Amino acid sequence: MDVNRRIFIGGAAIAAGLDASAGATSEARGGDKAQRKALKALESYVERHRAEWGVPGMTVAVVTRDGFEGFVRSGLADVERGIPVAPDHLFQIGSISKMFTALATYALMDEGKIASDARLEDVLKGMKVRGGETITLQHLLNHTSGLPSDSAIFPQGGLWVGFAPGTGWSYSNSGYQLAGDMAAAAAGELYEDLVRKRVLEKIGMRNSVPTMRVADRRRYAQGYEPALTDRLNPRPGAMTPTPWVDSDSPAGSIAATAGDMAAFLRFLLDLADGRGGAVFSDETAKRFLADPVDGWGPGAKYGNGVARIEIDGRNYLHHTGGMISFCSALHVDAEAGVAAFASANIHYSLNYRPVRVTTYACELLRAVKENAALPAPKPPMIALEKPTQYAGAFTAADGDKFEVAVDGETLRLLRGGRSSRLQQAAGSLFATTEPDFAVAGVVIEVENERAVRAWIGETEYLADPAGGYQQPAPEDLRALSGRYDNDDRWAGPLYVYARSGKLWIGNAEPLTPLKGGEWRLGDETSPERIRFDGFINGRPHLLLFSGTPYARRFS
Repeated sequence: MDVNRRIFIGGAAIAAGLDASAGATSEARGGDKAQRKALKALESYVERHRAEWGVPGMTVAVVTRDGFEGFVRSGLADVERGIPVAPDHLFQIGSISKMFTALATYALMDEGKIASDARLEDVLKGMKVRGGETITLQHLLNHTSGLPSDSAIFPQGGLWVGFAPGTGWSYSNSGYQLAGDMAAAAAGELYEDLVRKRVLEKIGMRNSVPTMRVADRRRYAQGYEPALTDRLNPRPGAMTPTPWVDSDSPAGSIAATAGDMAAFLRFLLDLADGRGGAVFSDETAKRFLADPVDGWGPGAKYGNGVARIEIDGRNYLHHTGGMISFCSALHVDAEAGVAAFASANIHYSLNYRPVRVTTYACELLRAVKENAALPAPKPPMIALEKPTQYAGAFTAADGDKFEVAVDGETLRLLRGGRSSRLQQAAGSLFATTEPDFAVAGVVIEVENERAVRAWIGETEYLADPAGGYQQPAPEDLRALSGRYDNDDRWAGPLYVYARSGKLWIGNAEPLTPLKGGEWRLGDETSPERIRFDGFINGRPHLLLFSGTPYARRFS
């Protein structure tokens, strides 16, 4: 299970002032004419991504096992100052950092300083996890500990697990924080020193940094976030520079240049061949990739910060990263001996990861190796499936109306003489610029490929009003609904709605009531918990999302 609050925060999409942006450039090191032609095709595809998604800037690195390296730089590292993306700009790689945390940890195992079955509570004295007494280091590195995704390490009431350690899979940044803490304790040094000495320097990533410090800010590309962070936003849209945030989290705090990531890609190709290079022994290299567990998605596996996925019949080592200022992706086709990394200076809530850029890069290089024609790329955005099923006219009990119309492969919302984009955000939830609907978004319920109902927050609209409207949610549920805010840059507003006899978060996912006043987000394996507190006159003024506090605001 992989559910976390990043899906449900208000801001969802952003775009740069692309009319002022710098075009793409590419650089090849080694290789032949065919590889340079493939790099030019990738360059064009990157430009399409930036235009359709509204991405200010992107950096890309590609390598082959036989020595070719290629780089694409597109757009602006700083929109306001018109500074193009350059080779020496740092981009935060986000959760791809988990690979580095796992590599450093296995380097310590190679040195005999820690074991994969070391128990969390034995290494970190005083650390207690309710139901998680048997959590081991390997559980943390594989996301099988049962810990929530983004909880504080010492939340109110203490940490907990959603399932017995080793019996399920749930992505956990909190777990990787603890894995890094265990490794640092075993090494007797800070996490940043551990990763720098045992991984970055050993691979030759000397321009990269293991943690995010404001003293290094001038070296980074500037990140960008939604101008309106209280709502869903169709892509592309207005944006603003993100503020700086320091971090030393083992779950994701490394920043690198494209050149250094090329060195890392080459290391991963060697690792897939069972070679540990300067990081650890070949025997440990084989163990590092030996026993992934089911996780990451249907048919996928995960172990030690590395996802194993299949795309169009090809097997890849893979990970993505989403940060306040950057979004990244990495793919390695070890069988073909090709690999790619890409990063964009855009907020994670855009729900964009440049995975189609990195997969296309691998496809291009593989075609060159096989002396085949260069493949056509997939569209930068996933097309809306069966858009006609969402079309129709909808009416609320008070007589308010709107229409959803098909416009080619996309949708438009028509209301009061206005026409606005309607863009899928997640499942049946759509973003729109229609003023009265923009914050909540539009949920369209479909039965037998036909739209029957829409929700704008707690307001029901029917395609056939004669069928009758639902009764309002019970008063005890309506008392819990509202907007809850956390001003941490990783958080943002959460919206809780009461409709259809349930509580919903972000108008997209239902909450399941549990014993003791808790609610669960996600299926029965999910460790994510919500609790309401601070009641005044029967209404809570505090929401705890897996231990993180959000205060009621504007509701």
